[in-house]
Amino acid sequence: MKIIASREMAAKPAAIWKTLKEEGAVLVTRNGQPEGVFLATSSETWLEDVQDIVFARARRATQQMRRSATQSGLGTLNMETIDAEIQAVRQDRSV
Repeated sequence: MKIIASREMAAKPAAIWKTLKEEGAVLVTRNGQPEGVFLATSSETWLEDVQDIVFARARRATQQMRRSATQSGLGTLNMETIDAEIQAVRQDRSV
């Protein structure tokens, strides 16, 4: 994957599109830090490509929530405790 600075996008847009076609993906940086990724797609596959990205982000968020729950000790709660907590919150909302 080729890495380009964001200023190159304005200065050499044709070169970016050519690189994207050749490489399949381009990482864009700003001030030396990753800022975004361009991914090649087509009129036939764009929807699946977007869905893949959405699913990957959801998978990453789920993994992060599980890590956070494990670190905080919430990952060891049993269903009775979870159900009691849900019931308590619902009762507070109805008051």
